[in-house]
Amino acid sequence: MNNRLQELAIALALGLYFYGAIFTAFTDRNIRWAWWFWVTPLFVGYVMISSSLAFAINAGVSMVPSLFAAREFMIVFLGPTLYFLYRLGFSLQKIENLLIASMVMVILSYLFFYHTIDLKSAYFSKGYMFYLVTYDEWRGYRLKPPTYVLIILTFYGLMRIFQPGDRMVKTGFLIVVALVGYIWFLQKARSQMATLAMSLMIYPILFKRPNRMNLFVLVAPISLMLLIAGSDILVEKFLNAEGAEVRAASYKIAWTFALKLPVFGYGQSSAFSKTYQDIFGGKFFPDDLGLIGMTFKYGFIGLAMYLFFNFYIATRILKANWYYYKHHKAHNPLLWALFIQATASTTNMMLVPGLAYAEGLATGSLAIALTACYYEEFGVRPRKTRRGNSVDLKPDSS
Repeated sequence: MNNRLQELAIALALGLYFYGAIFTAFTDRNIRWAWWFWVTPLFVGYVMISSSLAFAINAGVSMVPSLFAAREFMIVFLGPTLYFLYRLGFSLQKIENLLIASMVMVILSYLFFYHTIDLKSAYFSKGYMFYLVTYDEWRGYRLKPPTYVLIILTFYGLMRIFQPGDRMVKTGFLIVVALVGYIWFLQKARSQMATLAMSLMIYPILFKRPNRMNLFVLVAPISLMLLIAGSDILVEKFLNAEGAEVRAASYKIAWTFALKLPVFGYGQSSAFSKTYQDIFGGKFFPDDLGLIGMTFKYGFIGLAMYLFFNFYIATRILKANWYYYKHHKAHNPLLWALFIQATASTTNMMLVPGLAYAEGLATGSLAIALTACYYEEFGVRPRKTRRGNSVDLKPDSS
């Protein structure tokens, strides 16, 4: 349907956002309402307007098509929507169940279309499906997977299987993990699987408990030094890989214009005005150039915002996970899965800044909302009194 369903999702999120905002404004005097209501539209508005205006100026076209091309950022409204629903009485368990059910529906949908769509025809089409199919000689034609959903369901399902619980529920998640494993097999994503395995090993070593952070402070600079030392080998392999000349040329273009336009970048293109390929050549795709491509699009302000939110979200999830374990003496499967996903994204963000695209934007905003809800459950965030004064709620000593 040429991406109409994503637009429907954004419309529903906006509808629920205003519904939650209106009802909490009249019924919940303890909420930090102005913060939750205004921060998201200010953030989304800045990204959409600045990127579309920058492209309009740099490419000499109207900014309206680029404004619509950047609409995926509106999926961030899911975050405050979730928080408003929580304040209106939705339990965290119900919210988590809805999120997991939605993710299961996504993978079932993916498997259905993977086996019913003519992937080769879609790859050579000129419609929206062209962007959803990829090809290489080793793996053939593949429908691009919902990577964040796969990561979260992989680790959430494994945790649910091994935690105490109903046998029927465990059987259900065993089936879910098997389906997710089948999708990983179809994708043959070796680098992603290696990143996930590394993230899974990093968690018990560095992040399982707060006192492990001392080891992280020691390991982080050593790892950075090893990365710098091995950068020459990585660059050499990159330049000798298949298609390296095209990638090197694209990186050079992206970095050159990032330096020329450091504040707002080149901006967001649109198929209805001009594309990056029209301007820089048919093989220039900044979305495939990692953080350098993102800096090309959004400037160094965008890069700084990305780095801030990446570590901010990961830190919030980790703290919420620690608080949950302290109170319940067990891991929350969703928080744990979200942190493994955040660790993997951070490890790989130089090549794939996933939080800058729809799936990552949705996951990041949901993570902020979920952690805010858990912070309030455990009393670790200040909330307003009826008179509007701040009250410091510390974690319950019990």
